[in-house]
This record gives sequence, structure tokens and C-alpha cells, in this order.
Amino acid sequence: MALISEEYQNKKLKDYNINIKTKYIVGREVFERNTDGSKNDDIKCGVILSKKYYKNNLLIHEEKDFDTRMEYTFMSKDMEQKENVCPNCGATGKLENFIDGCPFCGTYYNIDYTDKELGNKYHYDRVLRNNTYRVITGIVDLVISMLLSLLFIKLTSRTFNIIDVSKVFIYGIILSLILYYFFYTIDAYIVLGPIKRYKDKINQRQINFWNRTRIDKKRFFNNLNYEIKKYYYTKDNIIDYDILDYLSFKEYKDKGNEYIEVTAEVRVISYNNNKIKSKYLKETYKMRKNTKGKLELEEGKNIIKCPNCGGSINANDSKCKFCSTEIKYLQEWILEK
Repeated sequence: MALISEEYQNKKLKDYNINIKTKYIVGREVFERNTDGSKNDDIKCGVILSKKYYKNNLLIHEEKDFDTRMEYTFMSKDMEQKENVCPNCGATGKLENFIDGCPFCGTYYNIDYTDKELGNKYHYDRVLRNNTYRVITGIVDLVISMLLSLLFIKLTSRTFNIIDVSKVFIYGIILSLILYYFFYTIDAYIVLGPIKRYKDKINQRQINFWNRTRIDKKRFFNNLNYEIKKYYYTKDNIIDYDILDYLSFKEYKDKGNEYIEVTAEVRVISYNNNKIKSKYLKETYKMRKNTKGKLELEEGKNIIKCPNCGGSINANDSKCKFCSTEIKYLQEWILEK
């Protein structure tokens, strides 16, 4: 069953006949949720471990780089199995059978989970996320070890032939394995120390931002991710995205409006010519506070009616499909990218 926040992506995946199998960890247990609904474990809040992308049941792409400090909430079985009564025609059945509205009279339902987490992150990076420095450390270690082995053999051998060359490689590899921890420790003091201090400053800035603004973090993160989903999934070929890290938050006012700029590292997944490709971006999202009031949604099903004609409408629509009357927006914060 899809939440309001999942509608845009689910439509796109259905058009391309793509299924995303996502593995989550809850406590010490690993579960799987699929966008086609084929498996739907009872997960209320989990951390993403990996995503596998299937086209016509064939695996064509996989992503494993996720921030384990971001949490996501999904529809629980308890909600899906609740008995539902259509307020318009009185039809009864389980809520899972009313995903697209009442199958008898056509009344449209929006499903929401009020305690959801859409990629919230309450603490931030202190160390490097990539392992480039480990590779560089290993190369430096190996080169120095080879040079030391060559020097040792040259000084202790009467001759230098092909056997001695092989000894240089053997001794060098053994020595590099022994010295790697030493070089890694030195690297940690020389290279990682300044980076950690820099990350600490960034982390403190973000903590100060939330303390200063007193903004509801869960609501803001949910609004932000909902808006980003809408932004990406209405673009051609984009079928998925993941925020890998939040880099900065900045608030300001302009012409009477309140704004927050969020800079993040994002991975965008696109589908084109039967191929899936991932692209890493550094994006800035400008969120404006909604001052015109918003739709208040309840746990479970929501029936949104047009204030003018009373027609049953989708909460994701900006206007009534029957009379074109504008309806209140879903979010407290709106993306103006």
C-alpha cells in the first residue's frame, strides 16, 4: 500500500515495469520491502541497507551506499488490515483493498501514516564517508616497503640478479602488510585529524541551526523529502533518489517569506534504454514556509473534498479536477528550487 509520499514514484515505476527491492535493518533483523508489494514485512521504522532494481524480474542494477543514520517509516500490516467503511456508499472491506479509492463508488482516498520518517537524520558526519584515503595509504605503504626491501637486499647481497628482484617484491609485500597499520596511524594524525575537526565544525553548525530556529525537525525532513520526491519523479527517466548526506542548512527571509536552503549530497537513479544509471550530485533545495494554511491529514485513510463543489479529490493535486478550485497544500514547507 502506498503512502501519499510514495504515489509519484510508484506511478513512474509502474510505467517502466520496474520493481525496487529494498533491504532494511530493524534492530538486528533484516527485512525486505518491494515497490510492487510482493513482500511487505511489518516494518515501522528501519535503516536502508541496499536497493536492487529489477526489470521484468531480472536484476539490472544495485546500490549499497546508504547512510545508516537516516531512518524511514513504512506502512505497517496493522494499518493495512484495518476494516474500512466507505463514508459515501457504505461499502466495507480491508483498507488494503481500497488503495486507489472505493472500488464501488469511486470515492478517492489518500493514505497517510502520521508518524512517518522520510529520511530524517538527527546527527551528522564526523569522519570521511569514502575510503580514498585508505587506498592512498596502502599505495604509499607499498611503495616505501618496496624501496626499503630493495635497499636492504642491495646492501646485504654480493650480487643483484633476477632472484633478488623477486625477493624485493616478496619482502616488500610482507613488509607492507606489517607496516600498513603504522602508516594508517600516521595518516590518521596527519590527514584525518584536520578533516575530523572540519566535520565537527559542520556538525556543530547544524546543531546550532536546529537549536536556534526551533523548527520541528521531523516535520521539516518529511516535508523536504516529500518535495524532493515530487521534484525528481516528475522529471523524465528518474525512477529513484537517495539523500546520502545533508551538508548545510541556512535560513533567511526575503520579501516577507521565510526560507531554508538545504545543501545535500544526492544520488539520482535514472532509467533509459533498458539501462539504469546512478549519478551523484551536490544539490541545494530552497524551501519556503507555507503561509496559506495546509491540509491536515489523519492516520490511515483521508478523504479530501473540494471546498467549492464537494468533489472527491487527490490531496496531491493543486486544483480540483471538477471545478478547478485551488486546494490547500499538504506541506508546511514548499520547495522553490
